[in-house]
Amino acid sequence: MTFSKPLFFLLLLCIITAPFLIYKITWLARSVKVNGEMGFIGKSYAGTYVHNYSNIRFMAGKDTIWFNGNDNIFFKEGETVPVRYPKNNPHKARIDTFAAIWGDTVVYGGIPVIILLALFLHPAVISRRSRIRLNLKKPFVEIKNLPAGLAPP
Repeated sequence: MTFSKPLFFLLLLCIITAPFLIYKITWLARSVKVNGEMGFIGKSYAGTYVHNYSNIRFMAGKDTIWFNGNDNIFFKEGETVPVRYPKNNPHKARIDTFAAIWGDTVVYGGIPVIILLALFLHPAVISRRSRIRLNLKKPFVEIKNLPAGLAPP
């Protein structure tokens, strides 16, 4: 199967980002939005690094659930905080803000995307008019460089 350079990198982009996006969209679709309350600022130590976080409580049915918010996202004591949690597991709650919900997805999915973008844009890796062929036998990936005057078929 032969692809143009842009199509090949677009397919790679979809393959790399799809697991992160599907997981997060599924999590959001199966979650419940409630209001919680900021209890207190928590602190933990990892070696010499100090983590400060908001400790938040909310009601899930008749149970009161406490969870730690993200580092350095603080609220005032007693302040109402938007919370999201999976219907079947309230202990996996998160603060309902973009940074708290999507932050890990942006980082873990964004780093491979940046690397892929650098490979796509750098002409020494795969030249602009190249065709990429995928095979079931060795070599699994072949790059065919077309002369500058020829258009891809």
